[in-house]
Amino acid sequence: MVARQLRVTFDQSAERSGLTRARWTLIAAVARNPGATQRLIAEALEVREITAGRLIDRLCDEGYLRREENPTDRRAYCVFLTPAAQPLLDKLDELAKIHEAAIFAGFDSEDLEKLDALLDAIAGNLSDFRSQRAAAK
Repeated sequence: MVARQLRVTFDQSAERSGLTRARWTLIAAVARNPGATQRLIAEALEVREITAGRLIDRLCDEGYLRREENPTDRRAYCVFLTPAAQPLLDKLDELAKIHEAAIFAGFDSEDLEKLDALLDAIAGNLSDFRSQRAAAK
């Protein structure tokens, strides 16, 4: 429930700035993984390759992304940000800082360290659970 509220609140702020969830998540994914292929981007966004491909096409047409031939796979292209994407990244960073300040208001550094440790433990438990389920198949 908290994750959904965080996502919805951030999405609403981003949309007021002219960025749809699909656009900002793809731009952020490419910023984190410059040169990633469409397949890797689709996996990171948890969407189908065709969905990622269409959005990449649109963002290339708008000048925010560019494709380059993949030196190790002639069938794939590597995707990079263009300089035109930087203002969007700056806006996302600004929005993230505003949201982070509001979300963690009233927490001191000890609270945040404890929260971080608890979330790491949950992530580890989820990973272990998934591994166990995969091994049982």
